[in-house]
Amino acid sequence: MSISDAIYRPFERLIRPLDIPYRPLPSKGPVPVLLHFISMFRGVLIALALSSIMFEAINLTTIWGLSVIVDGVTHQGACAFLRSEWPLLAFLGFLIFPMMPIVSFVLNTLNSHTLGVGMPAAIQWQGHKAVERQDLAFFHDLFAGQVSSRLQQVASAVQQQIIAAFQSIPRFIFQMVGSVVLLGTLSWQLALPVIIWIMLNVIFAAKVVPTFAERSRRTAKQRSLVAGAITDLYTNMQMIKQFAAEDSEAGAIRRIIQKAVQTQHNEQRIYRSSEVTVVILNSVLWITMLSIGFSGLVNGFLTVGEFVAAVYILHRLSTQIFTFLQMGQQVFQAIGTIRDAMPVMTTPPTIIDRPDAASLAVTDGEIRFENVRFAYKGGKPVIDGLSLSIRPGEKVGLVGLSGAGKTTLANLLLRFYDIGDGAILIDGEDIRAVTQSSLRRAIGVIAQDVALLHRSVGDNIRYGRPEATQAEIEEVARMASADAFIVDLADGEGRKGYNAFVGDRGIKLSGGQRQRVAIARVLLKNAPILVLDEATSALDSESEAAIQQRLDLVMQGKTVIAIAHRLSTIASMDRIVVLEHGRIVEEGRPELLVEQDGLFARLWKRQTGGFIPEEIDEPLPD
Repeated sequence: MSISDAIYRPFERLIRPLDIPYRPLPSKGPVPVLLHFISMFRGVLIALALSSIMFEAINLTTIWGLSVIVDGVTHQGACAFLRSEWPLLAFLGFLIFPMMPIVSFVLNTLNSHTLGVGMPAAIQWQGHKAVERQDLAFFHDLFAGQVSSRLQQVASAVQQQIIAAFQSIPRFIFQMVGSVVLLGTLSWQLALPVIIWIMLNVIFAAKVVPTFAERSRRTAKQRSLVAGAITDLYTNMQMIKQFAAEDSEAGAIRRIIQKAVQTQHNEQRIYRSSEVTVVILNSVLWITMLSIGFSGLVNGFLTVGEFVAAVYILHRLSTQIFTFLQMGQQVFQAIGTIRDAMPVMTTPPTIIDRPDAASLAVTDGEIRFENVRFAYKGGKPVIDGLSLSIRPGEKVGLVGLSGAGKTTLANLLLRFYDIGDGAILIDGEDIRAVTQSSLRRAIGVIAQDVALLHRSVGDNIRYGRPEATQAEIEEVARMASADAFIVDLADGEGRKGYNAFVGDRGIKLSGGQRQRVAIARVLLKNAPILVLDEATSALDSESEAAIQQRLDLVMQGKTVIAIAHRLSTIASMDRIVVLEHGRIVEEGRPELLVEQDGLFARLWKRQTGGFIPEEIDEPLPD
């Protein structure tokens, strides 16, 4: 072990941010949130507070010792003072002075090394664990950048406030009380103006500092809006360039930033005005104390050493009051930031597992929707009294106009939302009675809008089964006709093939390539239930035909729900279910439905390019 490891590793191990068990945050306000995090780090924070007080005690002892030395040397001479006061000099030289760098090192290392690194990481991790538990609707209401910005801001805010509470405030209070006591031992005439000055500053702070909170909350909100808007813009940069909308988007970002700047200016006005008041109070104190000090020297109730000590204490107090004001600003900035971030970190999820939820074990793959009703946030019903039974291993295609409820039905099966009435059962198990993770592990999904992480192609495929081997990943890639383009991939960092990164949301791949990766991922997952949202819609006819054959093999023995627009997909289904306004209006074999004079037959007549439409601009002919 190196010397550096021996010195710093014990401090680094005091907080292990990723090993702290997750506990839901209280939602009653910023103070309970702070107490929640204080309880996580209480041992380190107590050590920080004690170190801070000890450091200030050493400083005050040093000032007292220096005043005694000045007076002793002045009155007795250096040699006589050394002979008579050598115990004091030994106390200062061998105990107090050597302790100062040790205590300072411990204090600064706890502050910057242990808490400065470990605390923000732990808070961000706890915040992430809170956010990832949220249901899908939560993320539809916020910018992704806004969420991440709030988590980063609150980590910094909580760290600042807790460190202020356990380092700066105890040290400041001890310094004020200790200074008054020390001045009182020198001369009550010196202590009295300081007591009055402290009281005036406390009264002023009590009136002005609370106004910082609301202004800080507005500033924090504007910062998160700026981060969210910029993230949203960068995420959709391809579309922006397609429409040559850079200038209009720059104008929108300019307005958001301009509002944020104005909000921060308004916040800074009150800070600067507060500083002017503190400067005036400091100037009055200096004039008063110097007048008393010179009067004491002239009239003999002060010694030179006491005068020097008083001036030094006065200098420290007048400097520290600015620190106290800044600390007040930081505290209420933190409160405003925490209050702005609380909806992100403390909103309880609406989709939760029951305390007695069991893991879903799919044996057959039967799915039943029983009189299901569902509406988004109290709106009109999207699914209205729908009942549907899907036999084990049956392949069912959902067809209907846009807004009929096809995708919603698939999302309800995955329990991204809870139904308002009725029940959804898999092999007789109500999906609300099983854990969400086991439910979603049993269902493979390929959507039209394929989501890929900015990681390697191999990692994105491995998402289907994290313990999969490289050989298994390459095998499913070949089955999905993805291997041919993957081996030729290379990114800007020199990674190639399955190690090449795909860019944000897979932007470096074409739509068809992304869909093939998604198909490979689901093939690797090998779930007993499949949900396909037109899995081959982005592929050319040749690739679609090859992959459709693979999907037909994969679907054998599995229960399949396919949101179908493509005729080739419809033809491979055992049964078609036609939805309209959240209700089933037709169901049966596709060839039989074509012969009937229903919605499916009329949509079939409107087919173009191998697709049936989801939108119609005029009444369908009878």
